[in-house]
Amino acid sequence: MLNVFRRRSNSAPPQTAPDPIPLSDLDRLESFTAHLEHRQPFAAPNMVDWQLWYDGKLVPMFITGLLDLGQHIGPNVDAACKAEEPEVDRWETGTLYPNWEQTVALAALVDVRVRDLAHRDAEPRHHDHRPLRRQSRMAILSFEPDAVHDATTEHPAPPPGIS
Repeated sequence: MLNVFRRRSNSAPPQTAPDPIPLSDLDRLESFTAHLEHRQPFAAPNMVDWQLWYDGKLVPMFITGLLDLGQHIGPNVDAACKAEEPEVDRWETGTLYPNWEQTVALAALVDVRVRDLAHRDAEPRHHDHRPLRRQSRMAILSFEPDAVHDATTEHPAPPPGIS
């Protein structure tokens, strides 16, 4: 008699669990996450804000989190941020760095200071496997170095009126 409930053979190698996240990375993520808890309402940017932007300290995860928190979705977000579709999506993956005007517009849209979109420990980093689209449950903490360079080259000095 044929047993239709026969188990598969054990010849296939067992699947292994993904490598655990190193404690240093978990600590870094916790530090970045705690930063968002201290955000303040939008205020005109100053030299501290510009320097954080210029040094590539913006954090894609902050952009995503604040857009989600305010339920900002769709092409209207790009327009409000002085960007063209799909630029804001690329900010969220770290493949495109917003220029200064876009950064200020984004901060105003999500009602935080520019410095609340940044973290002092953020550094531009290249990732060979950076996603091209936003993925849930993925914390993207840095922008591609070339993206930061391209955006900040347009503004090598603070704009007039920044003190």
